[in-house]
Amino acid sequence: MKLVFYNGVNEIGGNKILLEDKNTAVFLDFGKSYKEHTKYFEEFVNPRSVHGLKDYLELDLLPPQISLYREDLLEMYQKEEPKKFQKLNQQKQNIDAVLVSHGHFDHVGYLSFLKETIPVFATKETKDVLETYAVIKPSSLENEILYINFPHSLPAPQRKKKKRNFHLIKNFKPFTMKNLTITPIFIDHSIPGATMYLIQGSKNYLYSGDFRLSEIPLSYLNSIYDFLKKQRIDYFLCEGTRITENIVLSEKDVLEKAIHIAQNVSGLIVADYSLADITRFKTLNQVALLTKRRLALPFNYFAYLAYLKDKKIDVGDFSNVVLYEKKKGNLKKWERELLKKYPYINSQEIRNNQSKYLVILNFYQIQELIDFEPNKDSYFLRAITEPHSEESEISEERFANWIKHFKMQGLTEEGKFERVHISGHISGKELEEFISKIKPDVVIPIHTEHPEEFKKLHKNVKIVEKGETITL
Repeated sequence: MKLVFYNGVNEIGGNKILLEDKNTAVFLDFGKSYKEHTKYFEEFVNPRSVHGLKDYLELDLLPPQISLYREDLLEMYQKEEPKKFQKLNQQKQNIDAVLVSHGHFDHVGYLSFLKETIPVFATKETKDVLETYAVIKPSSLENEILYINFPHSLPAPQRKKKKRNFHLIKNFKPFTMKNLTITPIFIDHSIPGATMYLIQGSKNYLYSGDFRLSEIPLSYLNSIYDFLKKQRIDYFLCEGTRITENIVLSEKDVLEKAIHIAQNVSGLIVADYSLADITRFKTLNQVALLTKRRLALPFNYFAYLAYLKDKKIDVGDFSNVVLYEKKKGNLKKWERELLKKYPYINSQEIRNNQSKYLVILNFYQIQELIDFEPNKDSYFLRAITEPHSEESEISEERFANWIKHFKMQGLTEEGKFERVHISGHISGKELEEFISKIKPDVVIPIHTEHPEEFKKLHKNVKIVEKGETITL
């Protein structure tokens, strides 16, 4: 029995954790580590996809067990780096499955490199999200999650599409993977379809994925506690993104603050939020309704919600939502289809009727403010998390410069954004409650920059390092 932590420890995200027990090997997520990625790359400096695996293996962004990876990518690597290939090929690692906790790219972003035959288990909602991403996100090697374009060495038009081996899971419905019994426990996060996994082999392991308690109905939360109390949790692999924070807020707090702000704005309201976060969309839509505004969404935000709505995912009231037709040189096929199917407005309509709209724009769409011509009566509502890296802090400063230029409201006296946000991650205070309820024997901190803080919550904490293998 062993656990190998390729990524996901002493960092936020990038989870790639290998569990081996009873002759069965499963990966707990296979995500992109943004911490490791940004050591070498930034927005316009990226891994060279024309070389397939080469850059990723050289910079230790992927595990060195090359038997995990797609045949077409291995053939490319063998031709370009025969000596390195031969050396790495001596390390054989067979994988029986990948257990996906949710659809954020720091948990699924490197699935694209794996053999498409490896079974991948996920919720229906996660698969729906990934199908939507496959349409609205730019085509790239890292976005070949549900399908691969094969072989990668050929020009894109000559490649054939292959399906990845996805399996859908159901809440509290155990399934077997060789000699392990695995039970999904659906949980709440800032994206649809998040789940924990209870994995039963020689020992019992609980993998948290990413989660929070604030938006879970008490009756369902108690059912989770009741189920886990009946199990012996030997090892709890537990996320701790916000372990140092003890303030417990809910989306209701976000709604109340946003309404208070919006009711005092006579001009245009512009907001941003994480595209995947349907809970936040519902909040902002409610703000728009209560202040008698229409909610205008650019192509990518609108498509994400419309596609998920078509897949029977609850995205809330869509009657007040309108598509904002951002002027573009060339529209993609899916953008043209949206314009045919849904009513839309342009920048002139927003400019002439600023008090009637709440418009969503992220940093990469902020230039649209030039066409809207907001003024001192307008407000920018920042409904997204604070920056967590030097690069994102620089982007944040640029973002604020746009708001200052148009003399919009929404910045503090220090020039920082007045945020309206709660995290998709559990606070330290709630985590203490969760751990005390389920009573694991050992806690292993993951998805955190402060693993030592767990020692305040539990008497038996095992802190691990990137690349470490622990034998159980």
